[in-house]
Amino acid sequence: MYGTILSGMTTAMHALGVISNNVANSSSTAFQKSDTTFADLFSSGTPESASANSPGLGSMVEGTRRSQAQGNLMTREGVLNLGLSGNGMFAIARPDATGGAGESKAYTRVGEFSLDAAGFIRSNDGSYLLGVPGDGGLASGSSALKPLQINPSSEGVPLTGISIGRDGMIIASYGSDVMVDVGQINIATFSNPMGLRNVSQSRFEPTIDSGEVVFGIASSQGFGSVNSGTLESSNVDLTTELTIMMRAQQQFSGAARLLQTNSDMLEKLTR
Repeated sequence: MYGTILSGMTTAMHALGVISNNVANSSSTAFQKSDTTFADLFSSGTPESASANSPGLGSMVEGTRRSQAQGNLMTREGVLNLGLSGNGMFAIARPDATGGAGESKAYTRVGEFSLDAAGFIRSNDGSYLLGVPGDGGLASGSSALKPLQINPSSEGVPLTGISIGRDGMIIASYGSDVMVDVGQINIATFSNPMGLRNVSQSRFEPTIDSGEVVFGIASSQGFGSVNSGTLESSNVDLTTELTIMMRAQQQFSGAARLLQTNSDMLEKLTR
C-alpha cells in the first residue's frame, strides 16, 4: 500500500517540477516546453498483457519529451534579431580562451544576435553565428561553416545598413552606393531533434540518438525561413500549464491524504 501511494506522490512531484520549469521559462526566447508521460506499474508481464481490471502497483514516469511546436514570431526591433519559422536551428560556435571562435559548436533557435567591435555576429552569450562567408551557398559539413563577419567599413566608407533575406543571405550597405554580399546563414537540421542534448540556455548538442547534422539553405524544402526583425517566443501555453499544475497538485494532495489515512489505520491496529 505504501509503495502504491508513494509512487503517486513521486510522479506528481516530477510533473510539478517539469511544469514549474515550463512556466518559469514562458517568456524566454524560443524556449521549448517539456511534457511528461506516465505508465502503470504491474507486478508481472507487460502493459499489453495486463488485464484491463488489474489493480496495478502504482504509477511511474515513462518519459519527459521536449515539444517541437513552433512558437509565435514576435516583432523585435533590430535587423539581427532573427526568428526561425519552420524546421531547423542556427549553428553557433562558442568562444575559446582567447575570445575567438572555438571548435565547440551548438545549435539553437534563439536568434538574438548583435555585432561586436570587430563586426562578428554574436549571440548574447558571446557565441559566433556560423554560415558560409562570401557568396553564400550550402555548407557541405560543419567544418565548412565560418563565423559571419560584417566589416564596420569598406574602403573608408562606414557601414550604413544591413539586410537579411528569408533565405539567410546577408547584404551590407556602405554609403548609398556600395552593397556587399557578406554571406549566408545555413540552417541545421537533425533526423531526430528529440535526441539533442540541452546544454543550457536553449543551446543543444548532437548525440548518437539525434543523428548527424544536415545543413541547408533557409526557405528551401525541409528548412525553415529566417525572419529578420522578429524573435520566436516560447511555445508554452500558460493556461494549459496552470491547468495541468492544478491536476498534479490535486494528485499529490490526494496521495498525501491516503498516506496519512493509512498511517492512522496502522496506528490504531497496533495499539
